[in-house]
Amino acid sequence: MVMKQIAILILTGLFLGGCSPKASGQYETVKLQKDNLEQVIEAMTLQEKVSLVVGGGMTGSSIGAAGITQPIPRLGIPALELSDGPAGLRLRSTATTWFPSASLLASTWDTSLVREVGKAMGAEALAQGVDVILGPAMNIHRHPLCGRNFEYYSEDPLLSGKMASAMVLGIQETGTGACLKHFAANNQETNRNNNNVIADERTLREIYYRGFEIAVKESSPKTIMTSYNRINGIYTSEDKNLLTDILRYEWKFDGVVMTDWFGGQDAAAQISAGNDLLEPGKRRQRRAIIKAVKNGTLPERTLNTSVRRILKLVSNSPSFTKQAQDQPLTETENAAIARKAAARGMVLLENRNALPLNDTIQRIALFGVSSYRLVAGGVGSGEVYAAQTFSPTQGLEEAGYLPDREIMKRYESYIDSVNRAYKRKWKSITQRILGQGLPAEINPGRETIALAADRNQAALITLGRRTGEFSDRKIEEDYLFTATEKELIEDISRAFQDAGKPVIVVLNVGGVIETASWSDQPDAIILAWMPGQEGGRVLAGILSGKVNPSGKLPVTIPMRLEDHASHRNFPLEEVPVNWLSFLGKKRTEPETERPNVDFTQYNEGIYVGYRDFDKNGKNVAYPFGYGLSYTDFRYSNAVVHLENQKVIVSCLVTNTGERAGREVVQVYVSAPEGKVDKPVQELKGFVATSQLEPGGSQEIRVILPLESLASFVTGTGWVVDPGEYTFRIGSSSRDIRQEIRLPGIPELILPLHARLP
Repeated sequence: MVMKQIAILILTGLFLGGCSPKASGQYETVKLQKDNLEQVIEAMTLQEKVSLVVGGGMTGSSIGAAGITQPIPRLGIPALELSDGPAGLRLRSTATTWFPSASLLASTWDTSLVREVGKAMGAEALAQGVDVILGPAMNIHRHPLCGRNFEYYSEDPLLSGKMASAMVLGIQETGTGACLKHFAANNQETNRNNNNVIADERTLREIYYRGFEIAVKESSPKTIMTSYNRINGIYTSEDKNLLTDILRYEWKFDGVVMTDWFGGQDAAAQISAGNDLLEPGKRRQRRAIIKAVKNGTLPERTLNTSVRRILKLVSNSPSFTKQAQDQPLTETENAAIARKAAARGMVLLENRNALPLNDTIQRIALFGVSSYRLVAGGVGSGEVYAAQTFSPTQGLEEAGYLPDREIMKRYESYIDSVNRAYKRKWKSITQRILGQGLPAEINPGRETIALAADRNQAALITLGRRTGEFSDRKIEEDYLFTATEKELIEDISRAFQDAGKPVIVVLNVGGVIETASWSDQPDAIILAWMPGQEGGRVLAGILSGKVNPSGKLPVTIPMRLEDHASHRNFPLEEVPVNWLSFLGKKRTEPETERPNVDFTQYNEGIYVGYRDFDKNGKNVAYPFGYGLSYTDFRYSNAVVHLENQKVIVSCLVTNTGERAGREVVQVYVSAPEGKVDKPVQELKGFVATSQLEPGGSQEIRVILPLESLASFVTGTGWVVDPGEYTFRIGSSSRDIRQEIRLPGIPELILPLHARLP
């Protein structure tokens, strides 16, 4: 009997992790509460602590989310559900709302609207049992070919930071946690798990960290996700300077830092650096952390710090507070918000008196595969499984237009044949993960087009691109139109315009494409981006004039791809995805490192996007901040003055046209020469007006803290050089309407610690 009792005690100790004194006795009844984190930590075994900082796997989610945290029922610690979600929840178990992509949301330049979208996402997350939405994603559009640009906001860090702040505030207003990602410099998908970004400190601070800094300070996200790549030789998830010195000490971030899925190499180094949660979690990571604690290379107090942060996140989560039980899901309301956002973010690039369509136009010939199969969003973690997406054809039919049935049958038959062939085809690993691509474009032929021009009153050509995670875009047949697509635009434009009928091209894309060689052919061009599930309905509203487009470009569309300063240092050759590396297998160092694959030099420095185009006087197809409307706006009465360490910029915007509409007022600043080289101008503030009726006016006011004028000087900190600054108020970076010089700006030197809030 005595031996049996001893055996039971031994087995019980092993089950509780080998630290039996903590797992029994005085701590036996400890259960997690918001105010007893230290007591819970004291009660935890080493194995339990490690299980909490290493995720619970990709198959443990009860709702089909991307991953979970490990539950510890003994201590009342539930699992947290972590869902992909830059454009809406990606759950394998249920359909959810597919909101517009980040690039489209940034094109609204409307933080209140983006916050509304975030709130809708957060409410849906509560209803579905999700604790943390893995978004927003906010890396910089360094180069147009980055495959994941659709998930990111802009080429400009201020616009990116403001959009991300608004999204986080909206999500977290509901009690759901948000997760900024990918921190930092994840600006290419090619070899993203191992690529080494080589950049100087000023470039990192002003361009690639700046948006994150704004979002952290303005919205206090509950979590942040580190990127896969290295920066100057160190994996971001193992970089103590990045995660502790900058993120926590300088910016005062107090939430949880988690890895991207299978990110990094050294589990103990990640915890030591300040990366609290390793997702989705692997046994070898647990073993490595336990070993490091036991041999003293990872102090247990450091592990306790990560545990404490996770416990704080858990104790404030919907799964712990049971908040989700009282949150109803209203699909109709969410769809309406998705539709409103898409309507505000589509950008009218060209309009030669074609739009809005004349009231007498009803019969429309729809060409292009994407007229019938809308690309609502991108591939990978940014994808959403919606119950229905509305194609342009469906949207136009719903609005009372009459799509050409003969053209429709031709495209539907072609798409169905492609789908059947794909189902019969053997699938590679990449195909199984990424799914079916968009069918190649077809040209029905000049005879068919001519007949369509006879029986219809207008033509719509929707050309799509399906891009996403794991690989970057290609130049041929992606950034550039295919020969078939060029012929399609040319043939349709000739046939319909000869008959006096308008031709509209819709770009259903995740990232910008070349436009300079063909933009003079159609009568109008709409950049619809990846507009989410309501895209077709929104397009119908814009075509009819019920929606007046107000979107403005968050990026520059160049004349030539080669005009981008980053083009010399971006991977242009296809590199197959190394799935073993992606799944966290140990990296084998190549004998010779490949430029732009194993390492990428950011030689352009801070001159990304419009900063480069302006500095070097390059012509562009469409400038940063550009977008047409069905009405016109006049800017007047501009005033700029300095008050209490803040620059106050104001002006009056008046709708001088015949239709109600919205304008985005942008404030650019030119700084005097100083301690470092300066861009010609930089975006420092913006305001999206309310809906202005014809003749209506609105006074806009932008407040710029003096420190927002600073440049980063390595070894010193942030410096505002004294002298005269020029404030340019305009409708785009190259459409400046008012310009005011303000002398007497005082010098301001802000050492890094002094910039803390």
